[in-house]
Amino acid sequence: MNAFQQGIKEIDGSTHDDRRYVNALGPRGVIGIMTPGPNVNVENEMMDMRPRGVINAVDRYYVPNQKIAADEDWSIIMKNVAANLDDSVRRLNEALIDHLVLGMSSQSYMGGEKGSFALLEHLEKTSGVPVTMGAQSAEQAFRLCGAKKVALLTPYYPVIEHNAISYFESRGFEVVHVEGLKCESIIHVASQTYEQLADATLRCEASKPDAILQLGTNLAYARVANDAEKWLRKPVFASGPVIYWSALRKMGIKDQCTGFGSLMEFH
Repeated sequence: MNAFQQGIKEIDGSTHDDRRYVNALGPRGVIGIMTPGPNVNVENEMMDMRPRGVINAVDRYYVPNQKIAADEDWSIIMKNVAANLDDSVRRLNEALIDHLVLGMSSQSYMGGEKGSFALLEHLEKTSGVPVTMGAQSAEQAFRLCGAKKVALLTPYYPVIEHNAISYFESRGFEVVHVEGLKCESIIHVASQTYEQLADATLRCEASKPDAILQLGTNLAYARVANDAEKWLRKPVFASGPVIYWSALRKMGIKDQCTGFGSLMEFH
């Protein structure tokens, strides 16, 4: 079945009231979170990390649950993302958000360093609020822990991984290993078990990195990362918690919580 996307339709006479009020359930701030429709992890994971007094306003933008068997299939996914991001921002802006989160790590690496910062600038201009994305959040985490050599664990094919490698190398890091799981669809990404992800983490560890980063926010990696930091005695970062942590800290919210890794618990 082919889906024909019509975008946002606005009825004549519609107005946009931009007066701001303190939200009764979210007096500390409203975070707009964009995530692909087939991503079943980000919305729940970030709700579990949400501090009292903060609202997560979630928009699930259209991306097909593409069958993935080659690089080109991931390229099609990313083209769908690019085509639908701006409408997602427009919907979230109606909630008068204070901060915008891109809850999909892959798009934040496309085009390497140049492409990533161009997207960040575009989203900030379109939304009118500060923006947090995966690439810059991961870099922030690596610099905080002093990591130089890093390993990446991804659900992707090489077309995405090459962009992530390019980003980190341009920012002064050495990528010593990439563990790509080559998942067969976005929903298949979310089916990866604790045991599968723990084994993949140990394969990353074999290259002796200073830190390990998981990309692909639909991987249920937060609990694995939290535990692996204790097994390996080094930083192991899950992309969703890293993004949400970075957004909270930019907003001046310093609340800590357990179960989502060292960043959320100690920094």
